[in-house]
Amino acid sequence: IINPPAEDGSSDVIFLQQPFKYFGRTYNQIFVNNNGYLTFTEPLSAYTPFLDSARDIIAPLWTRLDNRRGGSISYRKDTSTAVLAQVTAAVKECFPNIPFAATSAFVATWDSVPYYNGGGAGYNTVDSASSLIIPAASVPELSSSSNINVTACWSFHVDGSPKLPANVLPFGNGERVTPRLDNGSSEAITLQQPFKFFGRTHNQTFVNNNGHLTFTEPLSDYIPLLNSERDIVAPLWTHLDNRRGGTISYREDTSTAVLELVTAAIDQYFPNITFAATSAFVATWDSVPYQSGGGVATFQVVFVSNVHRSFILINYGDIGETEQMWLVSGDRSF
Repeated sequence: IINPPAEDGSSDVIFLQQPFKYFGRTYNQIFVNNNGYLTFTEPLSAYTPFLDSARDIIAPLWTRLDNRRGGSISYRKDTSTAVLAQVTAAVKECFPNIPFAATSAFVATWDSVPYYNGGGAGYNTVDSASSLIIPAASVPELSSSSNINVTACWSFHVDGSPKLPANVLPFGNGERVTPRLDNGSSEAITLQQPFKFFGRTHNQTFVNNNGHLTFTEPLSDYIPLLNSERDIVAPLWTHLDNRRGGTISYREDTSTAVLELVTAAIDQYFPNITFAATSAFVATWDSVPYQSGGGVATFQVVFVSNVHRSFILINYGDIGETEQMWLVSGDRSF
């Protein structure tokens, strides 16, 4: 499939046959952006390369390119035996100590695409915990050097990151992402399994960027109030800014693996209650910066429920210090 000729354009969303693990996150979609890089959650039109791009990114050559003037930008999902054998051999050559057999290859190619007027290359993650810029003094060096002794070929192992917390439930695969807005929120999320909250039953929820969930309407407040006049679950209610980085994502999960995990957790914490989960609504703030700067926060809240009972699990990862007002609360309005 070929990207349309467009200044600072991008492909449509591309759904991957094989989800791609990238430094601890798992993505099942990707975007091929005309200016020499790939993103996962949304397209990106920027043509001036910058390391802190506020999103996971792979940039073989991030510079201003113009496919309106020539060349082609194309991509495909390839599961052919010949290509899988070729990429498996390449990985084994580069990483001989890692057992590996490819089941999918996503290939994106910029073929003879003219510069707009004039780059860098590498990869970067949302929190910059794992990043690299290929050390080339000039663009032609990319074609004459390598990190694996194969001229013009560069290879990196990217599926794991030690910085992501181990106690949280898996996230990133097929999840919805809240808009990158100051004091923003998700749209209304209809729950497959209604959630009982201190005598009320809610059929929907909102994931608000500032570290809290509500049920009847979104909430933009960033100064925490204990009596908010609404039912609220606040794993970390403070002023957060996902425009500057990180990802706020959510999903309702009914997979056997996740339901077994949350059921085991409830059995451990409440051993006198007989319970088997039928739904887990998972909302994750992954490396989201404080509005005032100076740190980021990673945390997760899980609504665990069945027809009869509901529980809340809150998992914390790395939480930076902040002088902002903050509150952790579960509050039922009266």
